[in-house]
Amino acid sequence: MPKYKKPQSLLRDSFKFPIFSDLPENPANGVNLKYYDGCLHKFKPRRHWCFLGEIVDSVGLERVTLRVKDKDGQIGTIRLYTDDGGKALQHKIKKGHTVAVLYGEQYCFTDMTVGIRVEDASNIKIISCSLEQLLKASDDVAVLREGQPTHCGSCGKADCKALVGVQWFTTKTWGKCRECFSF
Repeated sequence: MPKYKKPQSLLRDSFKFPIFSDLPENPANGVNLKYYDGCLHKFKPRRHWCFLGEIVDSVGLERVTLRVKDKDGQIGTIRLYTDDGGKALQHKIKKGHTVAVLYGEQYCFTDMTVGIRVEDASNIKIISCSLEQLLKASDDVAVLREGQPTHCGSCGKADCKALVGVQWFTTKTWGKCRECFSF
């Protein structure tokens, strides 16, 4: 008798939701054709991807800098180079919450550290649950039958907050990139 195979949840897809070390480099340093289409010095995403990390620390002097842990437990840096230096997000940034960065790329900062540089505020979102809770909610959504509710409402419980966080991702088509997503 064949074993039932649990469907892979969306947020566990390693191409659509890569760990830090699998993110592409900035196209200025060489184009990764797995992630980008390019012609005549203009590069656009070939497919959609999003980095997910759990906030382990943050500093917000001139600009907000986050230390995050990815799905493999690797620690990385995210620096916000938005118009306001990330100040608009500061009230949402809490240790243990999850940060999502659309089209994140590895970037070598002037201090020689490698991290993700976020310039567009619409490419970053803070989700008020841990990465583990978000991944579990994604797993739960993957095994639901069509027509079953994906959340209980607005009770405020951690599991429900995670389900609400997953909903944005599950309503998108994560295949070929015709137009970039934004939060």
